[in-house]
Amino acid sequence: MPLMASPGGSGGDGLLALYRHADSLYHLNQSTPANDSLALAEFTVVADVLEKGGNHGGSDTLLTGALLKKGILLDAGGDYARARVAYCRVLGYHPPNDSLIFVTSVLVGTVYYNLDRFDSASYYLLRAESASGRFKDRDNSVRLYNTLGALYCDNGNYRQGKNYFDKALELVRGVRVYDTAAAVSLQINIATASFRVGQYADALAIYRQLLGYRPLRDYVYENMGRAYVGMEDYRSAMDWFRRVKVEQIPGVLNEMANAELHMHRLDSCEWFLRRLREVVAASGGKSMPVGAVASDGKTASGAARVHPLDMGVNAFYAAAELNERGDLPGALASVQQAIGQFAGSINKKDAYGNPTNFTGAFAYYRLFDALVLKAELYDRVKDLAAAYATYTAALSLLRYIEKSYATDEAKLFLKKKSALVYAEALSACLRLSILHPNGDYLEQAFLIGEKSKASVITANLEETAFMGVAGPERDLLQKVNNCKYRIARLDVKSEGMTDSAALAAMTREKEGDELELSRLQKALEKDGEYYRVKYGDEGGTVSDLQGELTASQALVSLYVARDVLHVFVVTKDGLRHVAVDSLAQLEKDVEGWLDALKTTGNGHRFSGGEIGRRLYTRLVKPIRETTRGKTEWVIVPDGVFALLPWESLYADEEGKQWLVETTTMSYRFSSRLLNAEGGAGMKEGVLAFAPFASAGDGGATSAGSGAAGAVGGGSGAATGGGGSVGGEVFQRLPASREEIAGLPGVQYLDTRATKQQFLAAVNHYPIVHLATHAVSSMDDAAASFIAFYPAGRGVMDDRLYLEELYGLNLRSTRLVIISACETGQGEVAPQEGVISLARAFAYAGCGSTINSLWKADDQATSAILGRFYYYLKRGETKARALQLAKLDYLKSDAIDKSPAYWAHLVLTGDSGALYPKRRWILWAVEGFALLVMVTVAWNWKKWEKKSRRIGNAF
Repeated sequence: MPLMASPGGSGGDGLLALYRHADSLYHLNQSTPANDSLALAEFTVVADVLEKGGNHGGSDTLLTGALLKKGILLDAGGDYARARVAYCRVLGYHPPNDSLIFVTSVLVGTVYYNLDRFDSASYYLLRAESASGRFKDRDNSVRLYNTLGALYCDNGNYRQGKNYFDKALELVRGVRVYDTAAAVSLQINIATASFRVGQYADALAIYRQLLGYRPLRDYVYENMGRAYVGMEDYRSAMDWFRRVKVEQIPGVLNEMANAELHMHRLDSCEWFLRRLREVVAASGGKSMPVGAVASDGKTASGAARVHPLDMGVNAFYAAAELNERGDLPGALASVQQAIGQFAGSINKKDAYGNPTNFTGAFAYYRLFDALVLKAELYDRVKDLAAAYATYTAALSLLRYIEKSYATDEAKLFLKKKSALVYAEALSACLRLSILHPNGDYLEQAFLIGEKSKASVITANLEETAFMGVAGPERDLLQKVNNCKYRIARLDVKSEGMTDSAALAAMTREKEGDELELSRLQKALEKDGEYYRVKYGDEGGTVSDLQGELTASQALVSLYVARDVLHVFVVTKDGLRHVAVDSLAQLEKDVEGWLDALKTTGNGHRFSGGEIGRRLYTRLVKPIRETTRGKTEWVIVPDGVFALLPWESLYADEEGKQWLVETTTMSYRFSSRLLNAEGGAGMKEGVLAFAPFASAGDGGATSAGSGAAGAVGGGSGAATGGGGSVGGEVFQRLPASREEIAGLPGVQYLDTRATKQQFLAAVNHYPIVHLATHAVSSMDDAAASFIAFYPAGRGVMDDRLYLEELYGLNLRSTRLVIISACETGQGEVAPQEGVISLARAFAYAGCGSTINSLWKADDQATSAILGRFYYYLKRGETKARALQLAKLDYLKSDAIDKSPAYWAHLVLTGDSGALYPKRRWILWAVEGFALLVMVTVAWNWKKWEKKSRRIGNAF
């Protein structure tokens, strides 16, 4: 190292010369370890002297330059701890709002990631992301997005990780000098994220394209093997794993052990696990992330050491192998070691210890799998208390992970993967309640089920509650809603698109919006109260629920678990549980009942027959006995039972009476939404739409209480009285005019009943009534929509799609009546309910909905809803008003009174009253007035007939 004079005077020149010499070594095209070591030493001297001299005041570029390049050299050498110190000192000295802050934030965030300190990594990387738009720094932007992608994938949010990888790859491809190594690394990451979400064919196609790139071929081999493991083709997986150089990727030994474990070759599994431990012992136990993002944005190369994560995975696989051998104590010890490695915040020697704080956890999905295995092991050794405690930790982690996800799509994917764990936890808790009947295990079992239900809806409603608070948080939440709405519109636009270039562009636009959504939500989390609400996991208690129930109500919550239907009944006086076994047959009967309801009217008569009697005996009867005479049921369904209108079932063994005749019914997505009533409307009355009421032109009519608006005249809709929405022809609904006539508020008919008018007016009335057509897709929720009058501007302007509803604010809406076919239909998501149009309204904040479960007679629907409004205005609760309206239909002179004609309309959400209860004297006055009107009308008809006879005589 050249001699250096002390700083100041000519010494300052010497210090500058030393910096320039180090900088020339740093920028050599062909650097060597010796040159890097010398440059590091010289940068260290420069930084130390300047720091000791002081008076640099945060503006000394020589000091910050020396510290930054020192950090980069330490980073490249794998000394992440010292690199972190150097980077943090740069941030401490340098003023804000500078490109150097952006670069250093990216580098320190990457170092924190390599040190497995995920919270700190996230903080600095998101800080850099918020400033990335101000600087054109391609290399560091690529590094930023690559590391963020890796961070999200490590925590199980593969879709968001893929979005970041795609964004980084787009930057790499956007320059003249193509960085092949960076592009290949990113494509490997994209393919890995794809197979993690089950897109194995897509992943393998990418891997095969990359096989020709020799420097990263080992990583391709390993990931192809992992993809084949996901496809359960373990022999093919081993073929690819064997091609990997172990000295390059030691962690492949874990994956080989896992493949052997799946093929039940336990000795081979144990051999591969032991071999990895030997590699670690031979390296002196040193650790270095393999395949982590290095300071140059590429995959670390050279002699690889083992990542701490690999040792956690090794212990996890060892526990699974010992479990297969029947060595349960050994398996428990090994899985506890894995948990300690993944969590890093518990006493590894305490076999009962479980993590309680998940901030900074090593790898969420790995930790979750380890906790689940530990719980299963304790279950096997008959230590139910320990199993339950571990399941509780696993479910708390699961809820934490779910809340950290930005998109609902990612949350629903997570729920599909985790449904079985909730079922196992609930089962363990119920068995404990039998062993300890005086404990609170029955209540805990009930709460496990409830916390799993409608968590996506609940989280959105809790978060959007901040919309009512003025300030920057409100503005951010509005931006979040706008972002969700844009994503929904892109989902809808991409449906059926065949132009691959346009689809790719739309996919990139959606990825950008999803990244923006994540950034906005992270910005919101800086508000302490918002963070507490979002990540809080306390939930309510049974006592809280009992306070919401009336003396006549019973909350009936169903939970489907393996071959058992668990029914929890909460009333004012207690919590009870009943288990209904032979679930498969019960579900088959429900499907048969629904089929009978839906096919009635197509030349068939309804016949409940033996199915109805079985459903009464096995479902209705045990619940009636458990509810102990309660006349109103609030049902929280699960699985296929979410598609069942319970009021259509038999109320006795012979089928002489329907359940609607004895019991008032309403439905909830979760008991946590029991008191979600929606806000007060800005105006009184009903906002009503009937886009296909007639062939004529329409308009908007305002009406006072009980007054009907007359709308008529015009040129007529397309197709001779129907309407063509996006090329799909809808028939006229002549009864829809009568259905909304006379409703207090405003009615939009025919040409005025447009989607644009709906969006403009929707959150200004407490009640919204949609008498129209709808399409519900059982396989693709994005294809479900409500039809409005075809204004001729295109599909997006004539249809209100389900996903668009998610972005609306309906917190002022108390009730939406969707008088359209099959609006309650959709895919049944585990513990989330039916992904239907009705659910979308609840997600948007609407207090309750009345929707249809199948295509039904529009005259019957109109008659029932007319009576519903009558009883609602009289002060009855929404649930009771709907029941009374259906009973009126059963007492009417209708030709067909089977449940196919009246049970399709169901109330989901708040069941309370919208109007104050009228006293008997007012009912008497109203009844007298009605009698006078009927008498006058009858006499008028008699006079009219007499007049005709007289006229004919002339």
